[in-house]
Amino acid sequence: MKTGKISKIRVSKHVCSYILYDDDIIAEPTLQLFRRDYHTNQQPRQSNSAVAAANAGSAAGAGIGRARVTYFFHGNRPLVLKHYYRGGAVASISKDRYPGFNIENSRAFREWRLLKKMHQLGLPVPRAVAAHVEKALFSYTADLVTEEIKDAKTLADVLSKTSIDAEQWKKIGACISLFHRHDVYHADLNARNILLAGAVPEEGGVYLIDFDRGQFRADSASWKMANLARLHRSLLKFSKNTPGFHFNENDWIDLLAGYKAEL
Repeated sequence: MKTGKISKIRVSKHVCSYILYDDDIIAEPTLQLFRRDYHTNQQPRQSNSAVAAANAGSAAGAGIGRARVTYFFHGNRPLVLKHYYRGGAVASISKDRYPGFNIENSRAFREWRLLKKMHQLGLPVPRAVAAHVEKALFSYTADLVTEEIKDAKTLADVLSKTSIDAEQWKKIGACISLFHRHDVYHADLNARNILLAGAVPEEGGVYLIDFDRGQFRADSASWKMANLARLHRSLLKFSKNTPGFHFNENDWIDLLAGYKAEL
């Protein structure tokens, strides 16, 4: 019995750098793919694209979510490049270098593989394109490239300008519930890591992004409720610190109704 090739996942090596990719999506990626300065300089050449024009301000690295990201095109495919930065007090010592020597345990490789599995399950996440790790002796730097989600804005950005209706809050709750039913833990579920896609938020889809330190976990109500509590705190913080932010407790009740309806 003949069997076809099950996977086209590859790891290529370039001196001290390693690239993890699926050659169904991108063939033989080079280190240039992970160079933010290269994509920033290329942006004017891509100005004939509506998406590139819309993202021209983001090419310098502002971006969706909390991470600094760069938007660019590879052929006709709109992509997003994220460089991994340290947080907290340790960032003052090393802003982007992580301890470790096993590339499979790197932040980028782990997030890429998690995104790959979630995409295969049909979960609404960006499609993983390539992950990059540059190794030193006992440390590394890392990058991740994903496909851009068309016409997407963070929940925080949307609510800073307008309100959304009860049905959209329920859709957000249902989206989170979908991940929880697949036992996916998001380490930093907040209003910047939820995307509302579509020209009109109420008519588009809901996505989750930034799965750094995310993982599949054993089913447990405790971490799932902690995920929801983290998001609630995030919305309350935005409401407190952002004038005119469109969130109240009735919205949260609608989100929970959508979450519970999908359990």
